[in-house]
Amino acid sequence: MGCDSGSPTAIGEPVSFTRDIQPILAQNCSFPGCHNSTNRQAGLDLSSWESLMLTGSTFGAEIIPYNARWSHMTMHINRVDTNISPFSEPLMPQALMPYTNGMPLAGNQLMKIVDWINQGAKNDNGQVAFQNITNKAFITNQASDYVAVVNLDNKHLVRLIDVGGRDNATQPLDAPHVITVDNQGRYFYVSLIAEGYLEKYDAMTYERVGRMFAGNSPAHIILSNDGTKGWYTNFDATLAQKEMKEFDTQSMTITRVIDEFRMTKPHGLRLTHNEEYVLMATEGSEFLYLIQASTGQIIDIYPVDPSVPPNGNGTNNFVPYQVSITPDDKYAYITCLKSNDVRVFDMMSRAFILTIPVGLNPLAQEISPDGRWCYVPNRNSNSVSVIDLTTNTVVKTISNVGAQPHKIDFTADGHYAYVTCESVSGGFVHHPPSAGKTPGTTAVIDVWAGHNKVKDIEMASFPAGICITPGLGN
Repeated sequence: MGCDSGSPTAIGEPVSFTRDIQPILAQNCSFPGCHNSTNRQAGLDLSSWESLMLTGSTFGAEIIPYNARWSHMTMHINRVDTNISPFSEPLMPQALMPYTNGMPLAGNQLMKIVDWINQGAKNDNGQVAFQNITNKAFITNQASDYVAVVNLDNKHLVRLIDVGGRDNATQPLDAPHVITVDNQGRYFYVSLIAEGYLEKYDAMTYERVGRMFAGNSPAHIILSNDGTKGWYTNFDATLAQKEMKEFDTQSMTITRVIDEFRMTKPHGLRLTHNEEYVLMATEGSEFLYLIQASTGQIIDIYPVDPSVPPNGNGTNNFVPYQVSITPDDKYAYITCLKSNDVRVFDMMSRAFILTIPVGLNPLAQEISPDGRWCYVPNRNSNSVSVIDLTTNTVVKTISNVGAQPHKIDFTADGHYAYVTCESVSGGFVHHPPSAGKTPGTTAVIDVWAGHNKVKDIEMASFPAGICITPGLGN
């Protein structure tokens, strides 16, 4: 049997776009009234590799190279098996006579497209779309064991990197939680909060170059300015590990353990820009720890509220989650997810000086590069509070930003803020799937144009951590 669009692909056999894929699209999709160069329904032109892969649709990328499962095209043409991909409405193709009369693709045609995507969705010259981009965001998809790569130039999802050490099909999720890119944009580090490992990846090739056992529930990761060492917390619900650790990024080995009997459920970490101190928030004991970065010595411990007991038992009324620091290192901002506020810590006087009410369950906030704004994702309000740091007041609440917003990062110029949205219930996807895992979204906010949402980027399940290259600010 000849190898053409009507025959199945043998295992490992390369699929050609012109020979194998373009005839399927021409027969079923790219003709007048649908997805051709003239009509472009939903902004999608399927008449060429360039228009499909480099332009995409109004909603973003339709194909994710090397990942047919989470590619939108597969979701719309698949009605065979949710192990191939989730099902998403409307079913495609929808063409009428004299074309396909609205019938689904033949099974061998579906699998031909799936094989092509899983081989990288290459053009005839072997090119993979957006292979060498440098302006990008890395986002953990915690319920899918992927790290999503977003091209900041067109705000499209362009890759899903499989992370973790266990087989997704047969073993529990590894749960990539927090991701941090070094200031050089060379490597990124991801915490696998369920598996108990840290992993290091090349930020250009996406190859894993390091891996270390990190203990129970490694959570937040920060890096030194030169990228040679890092720190991470063990958010251990069993309370067996009340500690944070310093590690060598070259050898991926632990070099120092910093512990204290009241260090209960540490999560949020931040390094001052001058690298003098590490600040850490403990959810269980409700303290802010001030630690000497060079020695690991605990300088002092500050309760986030006067009602917090000194014995480390906490009240469960505040639950500090994340720390951010102004560019001049004068103030730290700490979200408290139970008291629904942000608490301001003066680094000079070493005291909490202000409480700023925000929405419900604020999580991982971020300060803009110019030090003007603090964006706070309110998980249970589906909103973002915009704090003007010149007045320390909320000047806008961005409502309906996404389902369960989790973490925020800014582009280097401060023009856009990206907000990961867990999307465990509800959803802001343009075509919700009718079967299979639910996609998550990351919202894009235009900071310069009045703090308004301009886009939702769909990706795999449960977007959580985010870091935009280069990783300034940890």
